[in-house]
Amino acid sequence: MLVSVIVPNYNHALFLGKRLETVFAQTFQDFEVIILDDCSTDDSRTVIEQYKHHPKVSHIIYNESNSGSAFKQWQKGISLAKGKYIWIAESDDYSEPLFLEKMIGVFAVSPANTGLVYCKSLPVDEHNFNYDDSDRWMKRVDPDKWERDFSNIGKKEVEDYLSVQCTIPNASAVLFDARCFNEINWGDLDFKVCGDWYVYVTILKRYDLAYTSLPLNYHRNHHLNARSQNTGSSLFEQYKVLAYISKNFKITQNAIHNKAFGERLSQVLSMVKQGRISKSKFLGIIKLMRRFDKNYLQRLLRVWYGKVRRIDFNF
Repeated sequence: MLVSVIVPNYNHALFLGKRLETVFAQTFQDFEVIILDDCSTDDSRTVIEQYKHHPKVSHIIYNESNSGSAFKQWQKGISLAKGKYIWIAESDDYSEPLFLEKMIGVFAVSPANTGLVYCKSLPVDEHNFNYDDSDRWMKRVDPDKWERDFSNIGKKEVEDYLSVQCTIPNASAVLFDARCFNEINWGDLDFKVCGDWYVYVTILKRYDLAYTSLPLNYHRNHHLNARSQNTGSSLFEQYKVLAYISKNFKITQNAIHNKAFGERLSQVLSMVKQGRISKSKFLGIIKLMRRFDKNYLQRLLRVWYGKVRRIDFNF
């Protein structure tokens, strides 16, 4: 039951050693490791070269120029993978030794149509300090859902939860059945930040999912990761994913959707005011809003007026 572990890296030399060591330390040992470096300019190659003779490493590939997207690296790694399951172990994250053992165990007791399993993921800073174990990001969508294990029909999970926000908060916390990636048209994956969200919902059009509340993964928030460096791009891409979801699923907007839409639009207007989102990108966002938000015009006016009155739209 081979697992292909794909480690896409760009300029994460500071964290790459811990990432790889926590992969090699897994209690489940039937895996291969595919290391992909996207033309890093730091000491990543020096770190990677220390593992070039490791018996678990099947491929090490250095790009001669930067691809511009981690998701192009995902595609490359998946094309090389031989495993029944795929773990995209992002280079600045790390995991508990039981990660693979427990995740494969969840697959074993889940319905045959299960395409992905994920676990609770805790945020850490650059010093490995877990600064928030409250699961606030998830609980604002549902205060109880992620406190216990569950499985769900993929389409229903998207319609009820992933249409609000990306409720699978970190790719390193996911184990995929390799067959799922046949659903992905990689030519459509034109994302720098939110490609993971797009991949999840595309897979869940056909496959189901399961979750374990065990905290087996740690995702790192720091100034070098893609999300922190591309806030404006991230917001635009969020609207692209929401428009895609609206086109492919039957979404009934509820109070949680409305809160999330208001918060996201408030962030957009703040960034426009700060000059961090261009006029053309803002108009692009409005066009995307029209595809999925039936109340987009009223919402735009309400949030704009609320910003003038200094109303807080966070939920």
